[in-house]
Amino acid sequence: MNKDMCQHTTRDRGFTLIELLVTISVIALLLAILVPALSAGRGAAQDIECKARMRGVLTEFAMFADPTAGVPQGDSEALCGDKFRLEDFQERMYGVSEFWSGADEERQSLSSSEVSLMCPASTGPLERRSGMPCSAGAIGPQANVSTGFNKRLEEKWLYLPEFDRNIRQPVYLSSKVLSQPDVPLVFDVDGAAATMAGEMPYYAAPPIFADKIVDMYESGNFWFPGKRHGDRMNVGFVGGHVLSSAEPTTEPFWRWTYVPE
Repeated sequence: MNKDMCQHTTRDRGFTLIELLVTISVIALLLAILVPALSAGRGAAQDIECKARMRGVLTEFAMFADPTAGVPQGDSEALCGDKFRLEDFQERMYGVSEFWSGADEERQSLSSSEVSLMCPASTGPLERRSGMPCSAGAIGPQANVSTGFNKRLEEKWLYLPEFDRNIRQPVYLSSKVLSQPDVPLVFDVDGAAATMAGEMPYYAAPPIFADKIVDMYESGNFWFPGKRHGDRMNVGFVGGHVLSSAEPTTEPFWRWTYVPE
């Protein structure tokens, strides 16, 4: 009788230490397999959403640049002809400066579901401030800015032969820019890198040495690409398409050097 009770107690005592260790090892192995797969799936979804948002921005830009579309252009409406500034379009997309929609609030938090210019793969929140343009820091904190515009479409060098020097000049765009489909317009930027370099992240431009143009961008101080999508950078073009590349400055048909006359 005592022997049967002893055997019964042994069988019902639960897992042995070895069985427990084996179970933990199996769970750890499954997690090691599943976590990267889930992370990759989440990254792929964010990449798709980022590109979709950029396409939306490109569509809005095409309408903004078309003088017959009747889209409000803010301060650019005071310019002659169909000229406009890229900053006015940027402010419209963020809803700041003359496009402020926050009633009497001085500051307003932004979420990635509200603003197309927030990459879903970025982690930091943003807020917009009333009464100032983007160039004065209307969107911040700047380290969290994840999407920028082509700075060569906002500012250029003008050479003065009589003084043998270059001066900065604002770029005035027109509907003619829509005939340049391979010009990058909007892309992923690294706001933290821009902040560390002492520059604002709203605009960026890479140094290009293959042409004969010597300009302020050759220093590299205005280039802070955000390679958040599998070490690749998403770039939206004036023509309405979005491409990605690990080496965006070496792509043969990406016209980074284009500057409007």
